[in-house]
Amino acid sequence: MSQGQEGFNFTTVTSTALLQGLEQADNRTVWGQFVGRYRPVILKWAYQLGLPDDQAEDATQETLSAFAKAYLDGRYERGKGGLRSWLFGIARNCIRNARRRRPPDVQIVDPPDETGFFDKRPGEDHWEEVWEKEWRQAVLGQCLEEIRQTLAPKTVEAFELFAWKGWTAQRVAEHLEMSENAVYLAKFKILKRIQELLPGMTEIW
Repeated sequence: MSQGQEGFNFTTVTSTALLQGLEQADNRTVWGQFVGRYRPVILKWAYQLGLPDDQAEDATQETLSAFAKAYLDGRYERGKGGLRSWLFGIARNCIRNARRRRPPDVQIVDPPDETGFFDKRPGEDHWEEVWEKEWRQAVLGQCLEEIRQTLAPKTVEAFELFAWKGWTAQRVAEHLEMSENAVYLAKFKILKRIQELLPGMTEIW
């Protein structure tokens, strides 16, 4: 570990502090944290844009490699856009390249309930729409990870099943052996906490 990286908190470090740490090419701790934070977002975006598993993985790896090279070459200019915008541009190019390289007999996989995905919703606006959606979900997920540190596991699970997976309050209550009122309270409590955390977490990301 590079000197001075003890106590580097991945979940709360700002993107600015993370970028400063990335200036050290041999800092495996910070580069590992960068990959851990942003790889899932890029990978899920690639899936949502219709790439099959192997191509999505390849495009994600190419994105991270291209970012590392460009960043260490000094090509990132924060004044021309934040990290999210820069990653979007790199990932977009890598995903497009992956689509062009696919064998002629291999079809792009349509996301669930999105038949004719690219035909129905073409254009740059849609790419950005899906990117923003995946980014926001990642930020919300990180908020929930913070909340896990302070609430009982059953409370968090009740929220996930009820608010995110769409289970009925009765089903959640029976599954977790708790009252339906406790399920509603779990949702209220965690949504309130997410609203409190979201502005700061958005700034961090």
